[in-house]
Amino acid sequence: MKKIFYLFLLGVSLISCQLNDYNDGYQLVILPVAEVEMQTAFAKDSLTNIPVKYLRPSNCHFFEDFYYEKNGFTRFVAIYCSKLNKDNCQSFQNDTIEVPLKFRPTELGTYQFKFWTGVNAQGQDVYEDYEVEVNH
Repeated sequence: MKKIFYLFLLGVSLISCQLNDYNDGYQLVILPVAEVEMQTAFAKDSLTNIPVKYLRPSNCHFFEDFYYEKNGFTRFVAIYCSKLNKDNCQSFQNDTIEVPLKFRPTELGTYQFKFWTGVNAQGQDVYEDYEVEVNH
């Protein structure tokens, strides 16, 4: 019985080491939005793809998802990327990536989108704001 317990313990420790090694290979970073193609009106319960562009800083950055926070009719949006922890990353100047933000409004009204575009000289978050109507 002790041998089975020790084998189990050894197996769990090996798996946990592998998971930690994998997580040490990258980190999640939030990147600013560079450009948005926003419509002025949407239909309730209809799925719409909003084209969102961001600048990919290097070949070690990979799109994961959107940072998306809802607060009533307000939506805060930024880009989540994985950044590989490597020493040989190649920096990019103008590698613009476009990704679709899927939006399905469930209520009629005016929605406000706040796309995070970075931080100003005073260290405050800066947003590009859009108001859109869900009117049918």
